[in-house]
Amino acid sequence: MDNQSTRLVRSIRDPQQVADFGRRLAEWLIAEMSGGDRASAFTESRARALLRVTEAVDDPTLADFGRLMADATANRLAVYDLLHDSGLAESAEIAGFVAASAAATTTAETAALPWLPLAVAAFAWKREYPLSQLDPAAPPDPFSPAGNVLRETAQFLRQQTQRSPTERDRLARHLTFTGRVVASGPATMETLPRLDTPVVPAPSVYRPPVPVRYPEVSRETLSVEPPAAEPPPVRRGEPLIITDDDVQAVAPPPQRQPPLRVDAPPSPAPPSPLPPSAVIMPNSPVTNRPSLSVQSRRSSSRRPTGGMKTTKLRVLVQQVAEGPGLYGVQVHVVCRRVRAEVAGTTNADGHFLCELPVKETEGLTYQVEVTWPRDLGGDVERKAITLNADRTEFKLPFYRQYRA
Repeated sequence: MDNQSTRLVRSIRDPQQVADFGRRLAEWLIAEMSGGDRASAFTESRARALLRVTEAVDDPTLADFGRLMADATANRLAVYDLLHDSGLAESAEIAGFVAASAAATTTAETAALPWLPLAVAAFAWKREYPLSQLDPAAPPDPFSPAGNVLRETAQFLRQQTQRSPTERDRLARHLTFTGRVVASGPATMETLPRLDTPVVPAPSVYRPPVPVRYPEVSRETLSVEPPAAEPPPVRRGEPLIITDDDVQAVAPPPQRQPPLRVDAPPSPAPPSPLPPSAVIMPNSPVTNRPSLSVQSRRSSSRRPTGGMKTTKLRVLVQQVAEGPGLYGVQVHVVCRRVRAEVAGTTNADGHFLCELPVKETEGLTYQVEVTWPRDLGGDVERKAITLNADRTEFKLPFYRQYRA
């Protein structure tokens, strides 16, 4: 944030100098952008009429901006934003105006700055648009060059009114006066900042650091002397031999157990076939086979009771309820009770029609699975529907979303 705009505002000491700098800047900008002969034509009322007729700023914002500019701190922040947003800080004339305002000594009361014509002239200078072309009687188009000038001016005014007090105090502390004056020309010995601390001259000869000798590595402290005489050689005795008699004398001999033997159990003899005239009572302990009554009950439970008929199931696959159908969506219909299963894809209208078996006396529940396309999530949606023989066709809709 420490840029040319910050350095210029920091060089202004008090509110009187801020007001003097603002008046000098407004006179120069209006004269520069009006050609010099119509400097007095662009007034506060004309700038206000331009902003109101183009609906760039409303009356409450203008009123809040006028009350805010009565504060000295708000004036200093507005000068900083205007120099930074319009690019005037990079101009050489601005540094001269700051230096002239800093050199002037005025003790009169601070007059209100013409902020509206100053802001319009600053952004007109940024876009190199003449002020004589801005006429309230012929308001410019919002997206024309003149409209962009007024739009940036309105944005500058709203920026001042919408800034919170905390941000205003933090920015004011950053832009406070530092005692340095920005010169308009090249820097001289008088304008250079003075150093309070003396500068130590650099030595002409480089002196290396003095080496430090530590006692643990000093040659006078440590000494290594060779041994007086060689150590006697190592004497070797007779080799150690351990026999089996030595081991048996210490521990008893191990006892071996008889070897393990695993015999397979005899397989049972297969049951002899029964003659055709044989009769087996239910739950007979003679045989391991289930009784005839149990077998009949099991076989009867697997067969559906009653006769079978067929009915039609139409699956509707749509992205939105009552909307167009989705083409090529995979549909899988299955019923575990009667082992009925069918699969396929929807047609161009999003319909999948299949014919399924049902019972005459009771209904059958079918599970329907729809695999949505990858661009719609790619997940599988499941629904269950009970079909019966009373109707010839059933409909089961699938919607991805219920509202468009």
